[in-house]
Amino acid sequence: MLPLSSVRLVSDLSLALAWLNRHGLPEKRVFDYTAMLAYRGPTPDGVQALPLSVLGVPQDADSDPTIDSLYQKIVGSILVFVMAHETGHLFYNHRADVDAAQSRLQESEADAFAIDLMARIGAAPVGISFYFLMAAPFECPGRSMHPLSGERVARVARAIVDNAAVFARDKPDPARERQLIGAVAGKLQEVSALIDDPDVREAMRRVGQSSSVASFATSASPAPGQTVARQAFDGSYSGQWADAKGTVLEIGMVLTREGQIVRGTYDFGLGTVELDGTVDGDHLNYAWRWGSEYFGRGRLVNGAGGELEGTWGYTQRFDGGGTLTATPR
Repeated sequence: MLPLSSVRLVSDLSLALAWLNRHGLPEKRVFDYTAMLAYRGPTPDGVQALPLSVLGVPQDADSDPTIDSLYQKIVGSILVFVMAHETGHLFYNHRADVDAAQSRLQESEADAFAIDLMARIGAAPVGISFYFLMAAPFECPGRSMHPLSGERVARVARAIVDNAAVFARDKPDPARERQLIGAVAGKLQEVSALIDDPDVREAMRRVGQSSSVASFATSASPAPGQTVARQAFDGSYSGQWADAKGTVLEIGMVLTREGQIVRGTYDFGLGTVELDGTVDGDHLNYAWRWGSEYFGRGRLVNGAGGELEGTWGYTQRFDGGGTLTATPR
């Protein structure tokens, strides 16, 4: 079906999603990780990129009942969908040696078969949107003979809506179940739009090519219980990154200060930017790098409440690229 059909990988990524969710950390880290695997392979920079260790998830994360409950819902629905989809191919006697149009038709038929089967056995499709987001970097134009399309995901969403009554019929609270099914279908519609957006596809490529095992270890997502800034330019921050075109993105930043030297990272939704700078009074002058293609300089000013505000630019400029603001958290 899709390159992410390894049961162990899907299981680990599902556990990571549950752990991140329950700790209030960005689930997007999982999808950035799969983008890294898609574009840089399982050993980027010669380091084996095992999912739980790279993402900072404890091996026994499922020993927490609240995490395990969510994990079982995610991984269970994904594996049922995958197995039912493959059964659909067998049921319809689908062939492998077909053209692109016929392949897309076969995938949709197998998807519809899977959703119908899941509805009949009462397996809520809660993890399917996560599955398609995991698979998207592998199944994109230029990397696959039959790229995953938003149209296909949208058809899965419609199949779920069409089967809502069947999903809910034997549940203790059918109305609540139909509401859940509607939410799942809505999420899949959002995913379908993202997958067909060329800018999102390009962002996946950039994230995949610029990510490394080390960048996840120094992620801008703070560990649970991590403290806020202890001194100027030191600790965890959240804020906004903006470019000269008017694009504004939410960021998370972690800075570590030793004397006058500051090193850190920030995540702005398109990967992780590394920075290295020097404190001069209430100013931080730094160099930044995003992957291997983009770099420049920037300057931040520390305010009375520990808030940061400044500009950034490309190559040797400290401004002209955009602005960055952040507050301690």
